[in-house]
Amino acid sequence: MELFRLSAAELGFQAETASLGQIYARAQQLGFGLAAAEIAPQLRLQYLDQPIGEFLIIGMEPIKTWKGEPVILTVANGGAGLILIGQDGGADAEIFVRSRFLFVRSNKAAPAEAALVHQ
Repeated sequence: MELFRLSAAELGFQAETASLGQIYARAQQLGFGLAAAEIAPQLRLQYLDQPIGEFLIIGMEPIKTWKGEPVILTVANGGAGLILIGQDGGADAEIFVRSRFLFVRSNKAAPAEAALVHQ
């Protein structure tokens, strides 16, 4: 399995935003899968040269907060340092289509236009 970085726009969305559920459904139609939640902290620990301003949303099943709210994780460098943050993981959460996601895919079926992040 490999991690692929794709924006929602690259998945075919043309409006300014799309719901997380729509983005996940389209990614899965194109052969991408959701990553294990453990990918986020491991990537944060290993991706030390992440460019400033890059925010990578992990395409993952949401985890629940102590209040039961669904959350997905983002590996980011906002300029003040390397961070791992949570954001709304509900299927109806609106995401800007320029946002970049990490999905998994078997290396046998990897599209040439997808940018390989980490093996």
